[in-house]
Amino acid sequence: MKLKPRTLYRWYRDIISNYHQDKATGKFASGKVYEFDLETGEMHKEQVVHIVKPENVGASMCIDEKMISKRYSTILSNQESGKIALLIDSVKPGLVKQSLELLGKENIDKIQYINLDMSPTMKKICSDTIPEAVKIIDKFHVIKHIMEALNTVRLEIKQTLKQSKEPTKDNPNGWTDLELLEKSRYLLYKMWNTLNKESKLILEAVFKKYPELCQAYYLVQDIRNWYDKKNIGAAELKIENELDHWLTKARQSKIKAFKFIVKMLEKHRDDILRYFLKGQTNAKAENLNSKIQRFITNSYGTRDKDFFFYRTQIYFT
Repeated sequence: MKLKPRTLYRWYRDIISNYHQDKATGKFASGKVYEFDLETGEMHKEQVVHIVKPENVGASMCIDEKMISKRYSTILSNQESGKIALLIDSVKPGLVKQSLELLGKENIDKIQYINLDMSPTMKKICSDTIPEAVKIIDKFHVIKHIMEALNTVRLEIKQTLKQSKEPTKDNPNGWTDLELLEKSRYLLYKMWNTLNKESKLILEAVFKKYPELCQAYYLVQDIRNWYDKKNIGAAELKIENELDHWLTKARQSKIKAFKFIVKMLEKHRDDILRYFLKGQTNAKAENLNSKIQRFITNSYGTRDKDFFFYRTQIYFT
């Protein structure tokens, strides 16, 4: 007898797993938060908090967003163990704040460090709900924005070039200028000392033709060197002086794409500098997001979202 996949799925959900029992006993999705009308005070939405695991709260936590089935979920995870402490299928500040309170004040008070991105919403949620915790802007989110600025410089140059199929004699491999810029895309993301001889020749050809891109590349190299592990635990004044020196160089470059980077670093300066206290990052949270994405792919999507979150609780808490 050939069984349909849907039949096997229902057997797994309704008979083999403890999904229904755990929902009935409150071991899964027992948390509830509510949305109220600000004018009338009337409740107009009830939201299930699928995962609440106070035992996974520790001194250092990460809070991040993850797209699951075309909606963003908020995930609070342990920075050391990588286990989920809280998952709510929403990023609305009011609902997220209420869901964090379900962990209990005694557990919230355990949190000494909270790693997050530069989202104003997340920063406000953390300030309101975990006021005593030290906020640390994740290093990799900062680097990501800086890399995007570097690629913007490359793309702006590329847009000024005309399409041509004629090879250029002074380019490596006889590439056209457009091909040269395209081939250099991922090389620009690498540190100079990690490149092989051939890659360096390609970038040298790019930098000779486009000095602004060369300037942008070395600005990125400098900030990545500043973020190096060797500076973790270094004197605060040294770290700040090096950042100020880089900001001055970025301003003097007058590269349009880096104006946003300068403003970003100035706005979040204190929270960015706290990275150098202990070198904490959202790496475990990003790794968790990758695992959840693989889980989604292996599960062929999340049509039955409630059961998907139940399985997420089993695997990642």
